[in-house]
Amino acid sequence: MRPDGTPRLLLLLSLAVLSCGPQAPEHPAYGPGQLARSPHGMVVSASPHATNVGVQVLESGGNAVDAAVATAFALSVVEPSKSGLGGRTQILLRTPDGEFAGIDGTTQVPAGAPAEATAEEDLYGYPSIGVPGTVAALAMAHAQYGTRPWAELIAPAIALAESGFALPPQTARRIANAADQLREFEGSSRYFLKPDGTTYAGNERLAQPDLARTLRAIAEGGADAFYRGRIADSIAADMQRHGGFVHAEDLTSYEARRSQVVRGSYRGYDLVGTYLPASGATTIEALHILERFDLSDRAGTPAWVALTAQALLLSFEDRTKDLGAAAEQAQILVSKDWAARRAIEVEDPGVTARVAVRPGGRGAPRVHEPAHTTHLSVTDRDGGLVALTQSLGPSMGSKVAAPGLGFVYAATMGYLGALLPGARPFSSQSPLIVLNEGKPAYVLGGAGGRRIISAIVEVVSRLVDEELSLADAMALPRFHPTPTKIYMEGRRAATWSAADLTELASFGFAAETRDSATYCATIHGIEFAVATRDYIGVADPRWHGGARGPRR
Repeated sequence: MRPDGTPRLLLLLSLAVLSCGPQAPEHPAYGPGQLARSPHGMVVSASPHATNVGVQVLESGGNAVDAAVATAFALSVVEPSKSGLGGRTQILLRTPDGEFAGIDGTTQVPAGAPAEATAEEDLYGYPSIGVPGTVAALAMAHAQYGTRPWAELIAPAIALAESGFALPPQTARRIANAADQLREFEGSSRYFLKPDGTTYAGNERLAQPDLARTLRAIAEGGADAFYRGRIADSIAADMQRHGGFVHAEDLTSYEARRSQVVRGSYRGYDLVGTYLPASGATTIEALHILERFDLSDRAGTPAWVALTAQALLLSFEDRTKDLGAAAEQAQILVSKDWAARRAIEVEDPGVTARVAVRPGGRGAPRVHEPAHTTHLSVTDRDGGLVALTQSLGPSMGSKVAAPGLGFVYAATMGYLGALLPGARPFSSQSPLIVLNEGKPAYVLGGAGGRRIISAIVEVVSRLVDEELSLADAMALPRFHPTPTKIYMEGRRAATWSAADLTELASFGFAAETRDSATYCATIHGIEFAVATRDYIGVADPRWHGGARGPRR
């Protein structure tokens, strides 16, 4: 990548328009509104509605944190299958003066919960619900870094909930796929199914008046309105009636926390993420391992897939190890010495005739990690950056919506196995900021469970090793390794060839094509064009997100 952010090689040619000024970029892989360019800042999210909310905040004088908070609240309305007030949030931000900070708003295991998930049914329903963290995380970000009034940032989400919006077909399908479970719970059935119990079709209007009332209470009373008072009392009473573990004391004692910021580098580019419960250290470790191999003429080839898959699986394995206290463990995992030790275990197809160690060897834990999450990236004209990822866990979270409150609770217990009361389970949320010579180069993050890490590692490698633009790097096919197989993306617009799979097999890897549009995760990111001082927003073509910059 040249210093101005312009790619040396374009596999997909239509981004030439980027050098011609601030008009919207064009690219054959992207739909309308998925690419944008602006010198004044940028908002990229999984929903054009939410993106527009963030842009309005920037245009009204708000900074990147203000816009991110407003966008996140809007996503809690327009993406109910992926995020919401009952979920968990991870935030990585950079202030205009270069300070980095992380905020952890992960759901927390209630004090009275059993130490272990007891049955398959704990995967959803009231026993799966933990203490929500999203509202606390957004409130902390705003209190410490925001500039606009809190109520002003929530007002657009209230309007979307009250007036309703056209439900995107992909979101309608996700809700429909969970319909049988949603029917088991009064609130869920009321809010996300029609009065006759049928599901909404794509582009039908979904209005959420109870959610609007809850949002209005939060706008007026701040996070305290959620964790104390009427909303908290309603949550606790509903939990008590239905066998949930969240009590009033769990809500009043919940606090968003500062996350440990972790750093690394990849071939001269600086990497900044956050440590557990987020997985920034895992993403950085995988790139550190991959950096040990010469990819100058192999990036994007089956040999690159084989090397990257092994680097990812080693890093997945390491995040569950006990290497000491949290701060010490984080520094070990992102150290180049640790990467060098782990890279010895990677078999290089360019050196050996056949890879001896297949993915997932050495007892990597088989953790079921649901793949439904949302991410937003924001920059302002002063250099403030935010990468924010929030989730409900699986699609529609616990499948339980709070009666009278309008939002779905995340699933916290069950799918992650043994959890101690008070714990905050790790996730693969991995907001990442990449710097070039100390200046912002990319803001990244994704949705897709563990596949988030795979996608970000692959995109960063393509950006650096193939010298591609962000739009090109994100459009190309991805893959995700598991303990037994590498799943290769096979969408019509982005696919690996049969010859690629045959070559992987010759290295000793079992590979299988997945044609799901979102199996290999979705990324919403921003690229910085230094020469023109523009922000280039890229919403993943695998989803219906939007990228847009302010006009001033």
